[in-house]
Amino acid sequence: MNYQKLYHIIPADFQHPKEASSMMTLKNTSGIEKVVKKFYDMGIENIIKLQYTGSSLKLSYKSFPDLYKLTERACEILDVNDVPDLYVHRSDQFTATTLGVDKPMIAISTECLDKLTNEELLFMIGREIAHIKCQHILYQEIGFIFPELMDAFSGITLGLSGVLSSGLKYTLFHWAQMAEYTADRGGLLVCQNVYGTKKMFTKLAGLPEKYWATFEVEELETQARAFEGFKEKTFDKFMRFLYGNNLWAIARAQELITWVESGEYNSVLVSKSKA
Repeated sequence: MNYQKLYHIIPADFQHPKEASSMMTLKNTSGIEKVVKKFYDMGIENIIKLQYTGSSLKLSYKSFPDLYKLTERACEILDVNDVPDLYVHRSDQFTATTLGVDKPMIAISTECLDKLTNEELLFMIGREIAHIKCQHILYQEIGFIFPELMDAFSGITLGLSGVLSSGLKYTLFHWAQMAEYTADRGGLLVCQNVYGTKKMFTKLAGLPEKYWATFEVEELETQARAFEGFKEKTFDKFMRFLYGNNLWAIARAQELITWVESGEYNSVLVSKSKA
């Protein structure tokens, strides 16, 4: 497949409006600046990276040239200059995680490497490159560690009351959910295969492997369209806060299908394919 290079693409070209709004709310939330400062002062990013690098295998270009070529392609398409280091970690989930604000690394699960096609891997890697492009990594890392950070230090130490810390935790979580919508758009811009991406979502949603070849994507589309018009009322947000995760596959599929059918996806491809 011939992939279109996208020129001068910026986050605003594909950022989901819900994520843009949620990011603004997060940056204006009381206490976030104190948490960011504490995060840097304590070197927490290094601790998180140490945990991953200490339990994951670093992949060399020599041993995994195809995977690095996919990553290079994703970086080229989304106009990201530095190619992240790649790691693999043992997991039976289709997951990939990016760590490192200044020097990113991507940890990919064994399930991804064992069972996904190259185009599906390109989508997964493209999502992580989109997170890097959109400068999501800092807040994602804070989200990873925030509960432990609040448990380890008193409100006085962090300068946060219990009410503020709970509100910040909720706001961080909600933004992280919305950031997945943006990442999905970035992944699609990288793999440039709408049908293949829909197939990927059937796997993320839990379709058993023995049905991968026979399941009709239209069934996913029908279910996804049931989410159209979904309004994020306070209770809905609260339930997501309690039970959601970044594998919220059907809702994510609905958002991506809506973006494609609106013509915005194709518009970005066309407008950014010219140098």
